[in-house]
Amino acid sequence: MSAAGDWVVVMPVKGTSGSKSRLLGGLAESEIPEALRAEFAVALALDAVDAVRTALPVIRVIVVTSAEVSERFESLGALVRRDPGTGLNAAFTRGVRAAMELNPGHPVAALMSDLAAIRPRDVTAALELANAHPLGMLTDKDGTGTTMLSALSPRDLVPRFGLGSARRHREAGHVELELARGDRMRLDIDTADDLATARSLGLGPRARAVLGQ
Repeated sequence: MSAAGDWVVVMPVKGTSGSKSRLLGGLAESEIPEALRAEFAVALALDAVDAVRTALPVIRVIVVTSAEVSERFESLGALVRRDPGTGLNAAFTRGVRAAMELNPGHPVAALMSDLAAIRPRDVTAALELANAHPLGMLTDKDGTGTTMLSALSPRDLVPRFGLGSARRHREAGHVELELARGDRMRLDIDTADDLATARSLGLGPRARAVLGQ
């Protein structure tokens, strides 16, 4: 496969403190004890990284995270860079720069790490579509946020994540990839309802283990 089809994927992951506060605050204690909620958020990210690294078009996964959980992602074969601690876009930018240094000439995707139900085939399908566009994107299940940005030339990838990011990424030239609105690649986890949907589709093994399933 040529370099044009060999992707580097950048995924930011918060450390255990403060992870997924909207989700974790909305879960009933009967579903997951408070003491395990931060661990559950990390388990979601570990499952997502594991799915991405085994997708066929992916040659490297770069995780941008804190020192407290870095070894857990390194054990999966991911390359870890330290989170600068100044927000999501700064974390993505650090990862993209690392991709440009380590794998020059390869396309890069910036992917959220809370896609709790993704499988390698989902990642493969999205990146195959992304191969056809200089700049691509996937919106979240509501169509207002962004779960993935892609760029065949990494220098063109400028993350604009945050509330209403889909509009900003479209205005920057990213083409929306034609995946179904209910696709697993669009299901980021922000609320207890999102988690219920992900559970119905099938969580990864680490997340299931935390929930005791």
